[in-house]
Amino acid sequence: MVRKSFRLLAGAGTAAASVAGCSSPQAEQKPNIVFFFADDIGVECFGCYGGAEYQTPNIDALASEGIQYMNMNAQPLSSPSRVQLLTGQYNDRNYSAFGYINDDEHNFAELAHSAGYNTAIVGKWQLGRDRKMISRMGFDESYCSQVELYRETRSATQTDRYANSIWDINGKSYDFALYGPDSMQDFAFDYIDRQTAAGQPFLLYYTEPLVHTPHVTTPDCEEWDLDYGSRFTAAQDTSNFRAMVAYMDKQVGEMVGYLKDKGLWDNTIFIFCSDNGTSTRIVSRQQDGRRERGGKGEANYFGTHVPLIICWGDKVQPRQVEHLVDLTDFLPTFADAMGVKVPEDWTLDGVSLYPEICGEEPSEKPLVLIHFNPLWPTTPSPKASRYAMNDTYAYFWDGRIYNYREDPRFTSPIMYDDASDELKSAVAALKARVEDRSAGYAYGTGFYPDAPGAPRRGDYKTFYDWAPPQNPF
Repeated sequence: MVRKSFRLLAGAGTAAASVAGCSSPQAEQKPNIVFFFADDIGVECFGCYGGAEYQTPNIDALASEGIQYMNMNAQPLSSPSRVQLLTGQYNDRNYSAFGYINDDEHNFAELAHSAGYNTAIVGKWQLGRDRKMISRMGFDESYCSQVELYRETRSATQTDRYANSIWDINGKSYDFALYGPDSMQDFAFDYIDRQTAAGQPFLLYYTEPLVHTPHVTTPDCEEWDLDYGSRFTAAQDTSNFRAMVAYMDKQVGEMVGYLKDKGLWDNTIFIFCSDNGTSTRIVSRQQDGRRERGGKGEANYFGTHVPLIICWGDKVQPRQVEHLVDLTDFLPTFADAMGVKVPEDWTLDGVSLYPEICGEEPSEKPLVLIHFNPLWPTTPSPKASRYAMNDTYAYFWDGRIYNYREDPRFTSPIMYDDASDELKSAVAALKARVEDRSAGYAYGTGFYPDAPGAPRRGDYKTFYDWAPPQNPF
């Protein structure tokens, strides 16, 4: 397999060289980057976003000292979000199937590596059943679940990510974890220590498995010691979700505390985000008395609206911002922070957040595209949809329009043909992007649910290829 050509252009990124309040990374020590990516949790679960069901003191504290984004959107499911995040592209360009990414896709690890950073991914992988592909994509180190072992490690006394789990170390060896999130944290802290001792800037992609199902106890639960069975899949219970949120929040606090104790906080861009909305099994009380059900897998605002908080020591002015943001924005942000330009032959859909981090006006992002076609190998997704959002409206591939500020669950559509001229004008750019077929690989006749994905170029499989695929690739 031949990787697409990579050309690193000399000089700092346009934002990195010019914005007030942030010196060029080439003129001083380059900032470390820690991207803490939680799993399956939407904004309604956090006190800083109006939640009242769970204790999230560490994440709430982050919001008070960083930039809290109030309109951050992921994709409604994990794999589509992770492909989008790594590549800086919407899923209509390069998404092949659930649990898969072509390993010749340009991505932020490759860019960081070329910029002189050491790179690591710690946590959930789930993008291809191949122990060597993570290093091929630019990660120097990895400590991950769901690399080659997945279904093989689940039983009445094992899980694939929590209690009694098996973790892949750099594609070369395996580690048994009494509790996966603890072991991956230990690896991350050791990684940080080693890079710091070497004077090496690093990018740590920390893909926290919490709070994904199974909803099981954590080491902080009394039942962890009293009921050994409560640690495993057979004992999953949504009542354990509360403990999982608390443990995830604790791990955020421990990571922040570690960076501060090591004297790294002031030179580390720390990002907290999530990959999609909360499980639909979970209903969470809000500070205004509402009770909101999670939207994971749903093509609506509860499926995509996730937290985003960015801190950088004392370089960030704490504030809330309301403009659109999505996962495609991180690759260009990292480029500017690291002081490199994204090569001209890379296609990107995101805009850099770096100017805003440094106190300048944010780059304009006119819309977000939700190209949600998960392509499960076993069954088509009944929720597959393609739509674009601006600050107020969502326009769908079949002509539905929603005001998501007033109707976040998308229950009361206005059809485009019945819309006023004013509303048609308001969604004109959204309609154009949704109907744009130039980036698509299977949409010559327009989008339709479960259309084939981008061709697979790798000789590896997903964890779901044990069943006959719904679509041949």
